Amino acid sequence: MTTAPRGGHPHHRLLGVGYGPSHLSMSALHASAGPAAAGTSLHFLESRDAFSWHPGMLLPGARMQVAFLKDLVTPRDPTSPYSFANYLVSKGRLEPFLNLGTLNPTRREYVDYFRWAADRLAGYVTYGSTAEAIRPVTGPDGRVTRLEVDHRGPDGTRHTVSADHVSLAPGGTPIVPPGVEPGTLRDGTVLHSSSFLGGIRPFHDRGRELPYRFLVVGAGQSAAEIFQYLAGEFPAADVTLAHRGFALMPANSSALANAIFDPASVDLFHGAGPERRRGILAELKATNYAAVDDEDITAVAGLLYDQQVHGGQRLHLSRFTELTGARTEDGLVTATLRDLLTGEERGERHDAVVLATGYDFREARGLLTGVDPYLLRDGDGELLVDRDYSVRTDDGFAPRIFLHGAAEHTHGLTSTLLSLLAHRAGDILDAVLDTPAAGRQDLATPLFEGVHA
Repeated sequence: MTTAPRGGHPHHRLLGVGYGPSHLSMSALHASAGPAAAGTSLHFLESRDAFSWHPGMLLPGARMQVAFLKDLVTPRDPTSPYSFANYLVSKGRLEPFLNLGTLNPTRREYVDYFRWAADRLAGYVTYGSTAEAIRPVTGPDGRVTRLEVDHRGPDGTRHTVSADHVSLAPGGTPIVPPGVEPGTLRDGTVLHSSSFLGGIRPFHDRGRELPYRFLVVGAGQSAAEIFQYLAGEFPAADVTLAHRGFALMPANSSALANAIFDPASVDLFHGAGPERRRGILAELKATNYAAVDDEDITAVAGLLYDQQVHGGQRLHLSRFTELTGARTEDGLVTATLRDLLTGEERGERHDAVVLATGYDFREARGLLTGVDPYLLRDGDGELLVDRDYSVRTDDGFAPRIFLHGAAEHTHGLTSTLLSLLAHRAGDILDAVLDTPAAGRQDLATPLFEGVHA
C-alpha cells in the first residue's frame, strides 16, 4: 500500500533497496503480522527483472549450509504461511523431504522456495528499478524529516519516492583481486563465482571433451565446489585450484562455535568494544570465511587420490599461491601467480580463470553520499550502527537508515548471512513499526513478542 504523495512523490513508511532474502523476509513477516502492521506501507526496489539469488552458483547437488528452519520467517513467526515447511506442503513434498533425514535442502530447492514466497509477495516490490541516490528532506526548522530516493526504471526513466525510513540490502560486490584487467571480465576469460554457471556455458557449447585449462582461485566453499564441478563436467580439462595457504581448511561447524549465529551472540558482539569485536571476528573466521565443509574437502582429496590411482595428471592444487594479475592474449588469459614462499612470480596460460574470491558488502555506502554529513562514525571511520541495524545519526536527522550486510564490524558474521535472516528482518521491522519518524525514544513492545529467540 502506497500512502498519499508527499512533495508530489509516492510515500512509504519504509523503502528498501534490493530485494534478496533480507527484504523478502521482511515482506513475509510484515504480510503475516496482521493488525500490528495494518496501514504501514513497506515497499522495495530491485534492479533485476525478477527475484534471483546467486544464480551463478546453483550447482547440481550443492546444499545449503543453514538448516531449513532458519528460513524467511520461522525463527520469528513459526505460524507464518511463508515458511519452508508450508512451501513443502504446497508442493506436495513434505513427507519425501522428511524421509531424506536432512536439515539442509539443496541450494536449488531453497532458491525455489524463495521464488515461491516472492511470487506471493509481489506487491511489495518493483522490479527493474535501480536506486541511484538518497536525499534528505528538511522541514521548516532545518531538521531532516524524511528521505527521497531517486531510481531509474528499465526504460531509463527517472522516478522519485519518499520514505520515513530506508533499508539497504543491495547485496555484495564481487571482489576482484588487484591486477586483474577489467577487459578479462568483459570477454569471459576471467569469471567471478557469482556468474560462474553463465560464464562457463560457452565452454559447454564448444564441447565438454576439449582439453581446456582452468584455474580456480580461492580457498572457500565456492572454490571447492567449482573445482569439483569443472573436474566432473570437463573430463579432459586441466583444472588447478590455487590458494594462499597450505590446505583447504574445514569450516568450524561445531555446536558451540555455531552459537555465534544466535541472536544472543549478536547482543554480546554489539555490546563489546571495537578491539574485542575484531578479536571475535578473527577467532571465528573459520565458521564462514576461507573454510570448506568437511564433505567437500574429502571430495576434493578423493579426486586427487583417484587421479594418483589411475595415473592422471590433470587435477592440481597450487599451495601458497596468490593471483597478482590477469590479462587476455589471443583468446586465452595469462595469469600471473606469486609463490608466497619464495616470492617468485610465473605466468600461466589458461582458457579461463574463475575467481572464488568472495564479496565486499560495503556497496550500500555508495548510496549514502547525499546523507553522509548526518551519519556518525567511530575513530576508524566506520559507521556507528545501533543494535536494530540503524546507522547512528546526529540529532537533526529523524529518519532511520538500516543496513543489511554492511554491519559486520558492529553485529558480527551474521550481518551478511542467512543464519539470522528472520531475526535481522524482524528487528528492523519492529523498529520501523514501533518508532515514529519524528523520534527514537520509547520503543514499544516488539511486533512478535513471545516468539523472539
